[in-house]
Amino acid sequence: MAMEHIHYVYWLSCIKGIGSVKRNRLLAYFGSEEEIYAASDTQLMEIKGISSHDVSSIISGKDSGRIEEEYGKMLSKGIRFTYKGHNAYPYKLENIYDAPYSLFYKGRLPDGSRKIVAVAGARNVSYSGSVISCKLGRQLAENGIQVISGLARGVDVGAQKGSLSIAGNSTFAVMGCGVDICYPRQNIEEYMLIQESGGIISEYPPGMPPVAGNFPMRNRIISALSDGVLIIEAGEKSGSLITAEFGIEQGKDIFVVPGDIGNKLYYGSNKLIKNGAALVTNIEDIMDALGIFYDCNIESQKKKVEVVLETSEKIVYASLSLEPAHVSEIASRTGFGIQRTMEILIGLELKHFVCMAGNNYFAIKI
Repeated sequence: MAMEHIHYVYWLSCIKGIGSVKRNRLLAYFGSEEEIYAASDTQLMEIKGISSHDVSSIISGKDSGRIEEEYGKMLSKGIRFTYKGHNAYPYKLENIYDAPYSLFYKGRLPDGSRKIVAVAGARNVSYSGSVISCKLGRQLAENGIQVISGLARGVDVGAQKGSLSIAGNSTFAVMGCGVDICYPRQNIEEYMLIQESGGIISEYPPGMPPVAGNFPMRNRIISALSDGVLIIEAGEKSGSLITAEFGIEQGKDIFVVPGDIGNKLYYGSNKLIKNGAALVTNIEDIMDALGIFYDCNIESQKKKVEVVLETSEKIVYASLSLEPAHVSEIASRTGFGIQRTMEILIGLELKHFVCMAGNNYFAIKI
């Protein structure tokens, strides 16, 4: 008995060594997945760019019973599958250049009726960049905007942590490996939480390892699924600039957090602004561009519950910035002893004005 169409698509998506270029050649020649499956090795060898090794991989995979069994096992692990032409395939991907042939996902796909912002930036992010990414991720979520990124360390996961801190909002991660693999492993907590509030997405089949060449290509999916791309701390050759470039090609709004012109972490960011990207200093800049009403009452309500600081606390707080400072340095700035400074800092931390950013290092909490 013939397999269902989705099984043929799944089979073609999982053949080792057959990427988008070879897959497109096969489809152009045979016309459908079913015809490729029915083709003989002689017919397959006639196609330019298809090697004997490729033919061997295609032929050896023609086992309908095994294909259906593997597809069923995949579903039982909570991994879902869609493809171009399928009703679950995101419409935002349909007309982009080199649209993904198919998608594997855990959780769900983004809600196309709601705004979504892609966030990208430095992996070796500064402390202030990490704080900003988390804050903006949280504020996007507070205003009902979905967040999508790549789960990479640094800016990506910072924004996703911020979004995850708001109950009921959705965040999504597009992977450069199979959705059954958490990469980097250190972000396993966010990887699991994202599946509950949003989804883990990949064009690569389950089991695909995190190959370096996969990551630049996944950025086109991140930008395409978004309504705008937010860049935080992009150096001159930052990989996040690839996401911005895809976004520009796809007609997306590009938002950039500016930085010190002498700081290498911002060379790429500032160049984007120079070339016309929208400069972002607060969440209102993003929301205005997306045509979303900003409720200033949210911020005014926060201010009403702020604790009034004592004089000594104000002195210590005024000496801090987003860049972490050691308690001894803070004590030197304020004139308080180290023990007294530490007592004040702990009090400010309990009042949620500062946070510890390392062993005896403190910074303003935003």
